[in-house]
Amino acid sequence: MRNKLIAEAIGTYFLYLIIGICITPPTVGDFTPLAVAIGLTALVYSCGHISKAHFNPATTVTYLSAGTHSLREFLPYILVIYLAASAAAGTVYFLFAQALTEVIAAKPNLMHALMAEGLFTLALMWVILNVAIAKKTAGNAYYGIAIGAIVGAGAYAVGPISSAAFNPAVTLALCLNGFLAWDYLLPYSITQILAAAGAGFLFRSMQITNPEELSAEKGLFRP
Repeated sequence: MRNKLIAEAIGTYFLYLIIGICITPPTVGDFTPLAVAIGLTALVYSCGHISKAHFNPATTVTYLSAGTHSLREFLPYILVIYLAASAAAGTVYFLFAQALTEVIAAKPNLMHALMAEGLFTLALMWVILNVAIAKKTAGNAYYGIAIGAIVGAGAYAVGPISSAAFNPAVTLALCLNGFLAWDYLLPYSITQILAAAGAGFLFRSMQITNPEELSAEKGLFRP
């Protein structure tokens, strides 16, 4: 368990560090989604075999609802992921304190933003479950690329609409650094968690004829 939590902390920390640095002036640019996708891909490959590379409370929820993650590990994972994202936000502030004073917190249209976050969190979780957990894709070498690709595609698609968090811990870090207004933290997080749970239950219902496919021990990230 200790090694899993260390891997989650490292992966989550560097995921948000990449995001935070890439969207802080003057480094912000059109290739931010690509940088995030590449970074996430590398982090998933580096930590997946240890902890299943959640880096996202929504992923922990979707694994739990799909039946591939134990309730005993749920709270430690959630706590470590939030702490790591907050630590990364603190690092971004340390590096760019002056630049962050010039950032104006995003206040997108709430209904549009929630729809974007819900749809692409669902898409992300669906990809994760089917490339990293499903028995029929076990042992594949493309799982990290697929996960990074859907995040990058989602960031390009709805970044201007919702800031493309797809992750309650990233949403918190965005608020901590002033990129997203605090009013959006709760509705974003609820939407992301509900979408994640929905993806997990859908995956579980579709795999019900073969219960072995619901076992974490049968998936890609077998210890």
